[in-house]
Amino acid sequence: MSEQQELNLNPPPKPGELFKHGTQLYQIYEKLLSGGITSPEIRNISGSLSHTRRISDIRTKLHPRGWDVESKRLHGNVFINKLKDIRNN
Repeated sequence: MSEQQELNLNPPPKPGELFKHGTQLYQIYEKLLSGGITSPEIRNISGSLSHTRRISDIRTKLHPRGWDVESKRLHGNVFINKLKDIRNN
């Protein structure tokens, strides 16, 4: 089964199931659902130089539902964050 088919059988939660509409966490999570978000984009949304707290808060909500946020360094201090299905790992 392809990864896309697995995602269709096991979709990530909708933003409104996890966070209040319009909050920083809601906005960041929407970007994650759209394919990913970089650390500078998170800083623009949150107004904070540290993006790790927001990602940690999102992970806390996702883990019980079988999802995680995977962070990879693009270059320097710039990271890309993407959703990852952890149920089959």
